[in-house]
Amino acid sequence: MAIAWEPFMAHVQERGEYTTTGEAERVTRAVLSALDAHLLGSERTGLADRLPAQCQLLLLEPLPATKPLSPHEFVEAVALLIKSATPRDRYVHCVPGAVTLLGV
Repeated sequence: MAIAWEPFMAHVQERGEYTTTGEAERVTRAVLSALDAHLLGSERTGLADRLPAQCQLLLLEPLPATKPLSPHEFVEAVALLIKSATPRDRYVHCVPGAVTLLGV
């Protein structure tokens, strides 16, 4: 069962320690956009089923990956999407966002 948008964003904002909901939304979209091409079949639909409808769209319209990403490459892909200024910012934004989204 999918969670509603507002409680989900509040959770992301709290877990990621983002100062605004807008920042939490930006990171969520970046993480899902980088992740979408690397999930297949039931992994993709299973995660999408647990996310708000606004997030489901990012996962259910995939662009196929050309190769698997290492953890470092994943962080770099997210950093490009959120345009982080420093290497530290890349990990500060990407890792909590991904952990929150994946329920780790």
